Amino acid sequence: MSKQLSRRMLLRGAAGVGIGLPLLEAMLPRSASGATPSAPRRIMFVFQANGDQTARRFVDSGETSFTFDEFLAPLEPYRKDLLLLNRLDRRYGQFKPGERADGHQQGGASLAPWKSGAGAFPIGGADQTIGYVLGPSADHELGNRVLADNPGVSTRHLVFRVNTRENNIWDVSSHAGPAGQQSPVNPETDPYNAYTSLFANDSKDPAVVSALAKRIAMKQSALDNAIGEIGSLRAKLGVADQQRLDQHTQALRDIERTLSEGSGGVACAPLPFAMPKLNVYDDANHVELGQLFFKVSAWAFACDRTRSINFNWSGNTSNRVYKNLGMTEGHHDISHVSDAEAFAKVRVIHKHLWQQSVTLHDLLKATPDGPGGTLWDNTLVVHWNELGQGDVHSESDALVVFAGGAGGHFKMGRLLDFQNKASFADMLVSCFHYMGFEDVMSFGDPLLNTGGPLPNLKA
Repeated sequence: MSKQLSRRMLLRGAAGVGIGLPLLEAMLPRSASGATPSAPRRIMFVFQANGDQTARRFVDSGETSFTFDEFLAPLEPYRKDLLLLNRLDRRYGQFKPGERADGHQQGGASLAPWKSGAGAFPIGGADQTIGYVLGPSADHELGNRVLADNPGVSTRHLVFRVNTRENNIWDVSSHAGPAGQQSPVNPETDPYNAYTSLFANDSKDPAVVSALAKRIAMKQSALDNAIGEIGSLRAKLGVADQQRLDQHTQALRDIERTLSEGSGGVACAPLPFAMPKLNVYDDANHVELGQLFFKVSAWAFACDRTRSINFNWSGNTSNRVYKNLGMTEGHHDISHVSDAEAFAKVRVIHKHLWQQSVTLHDLLKATPDGPGGTLWDNTLVVHWNELGQGDVHSESDALVVFAGGAGGHFKMGRLLDFQNKASFADMLVSCFHYMGFEDVMSFGDPLLNTGGPLPNLKA
């Protein structure tokens, strides 16, 4: 098909309910010569808290011969699609007293590398208070730029956090800015709400809601109202797009089936997963909740709702008690102890979180995207932590793991040791370049940048 379809194209049922289409090849931009279209690039930041044990990251630290030590071992199956960025310095020591918070607080805002402003939050270890950072985070700013270039993308960025109810300087990693202003972005902590806001009908018109409820109660399929349009559209698409449309149709039928099985009909939040709704603030559910957020994230990418996501396994200073690992003490408490027993527990916790995080890799690999590819091919997953090593509140020695195909932008399968001569902010500049915004040569406060993107990353 030569004509490009609008990303906003909707099929409309008799009740006027819009049924969004998945991202199809026919929606993708083509070159002037009509060359095969390429899928858009996406980025997802994935956070886990409290630092790790820097000496136990790698057994062999060779650029291509690297060997993971125990807590990073879950990454081994993905090594050819990883770029390991070891020992990045956050450079917060460049700030004057009163311009920065403590290691956890400032480190938890690493995606927004700015000075902290005034506020009433106590600084750990100091008789002083501080406020949020004075500028936007990379996830927000990347989303802004994507929206400016792609008005069909509906959501600037998504921000998710598992379990933590409070929103404060220890628990918020996303910031709206602009530069010079404090504007924290509270994350969504309920994956069911996230699903509903992205994919369910949000009409507040009582007539529409009533009409749709009647159809669900009578077990009528909302999709039947659009079946003629679907058939007409399929005839205009290539085989790959027809398969995606069929998959999308089946997914919508699954959603409708879930709605029809709920006792409250359309008034209830639709459950995209075949399980009772979990208590989203029960730490015992952190694994399942994380997986739900991952599924919402993959669908949001596949449907081109957004291209920037900020996911957090917890807030920083998380004191989750990992009872599933046999722990009786909180993670933050354990991370402050410097003996062998505590470090062993820290390694167990981080290995567990990595085991959960790599399921996102598998999900992205399993989700079709673009001409013959998957989301994994066109996504960069940025794994990060607010500290280097927890017991000493290290603001240097940061480990960042790039994972994914990333559109072939980076030369993967390598470990690069920057020996604290490059910064976390430089890494964020590299993310802007990956997303196509190569005019960005510094992000955040200039004191936190060393000049341009990280060297030696590109393919």
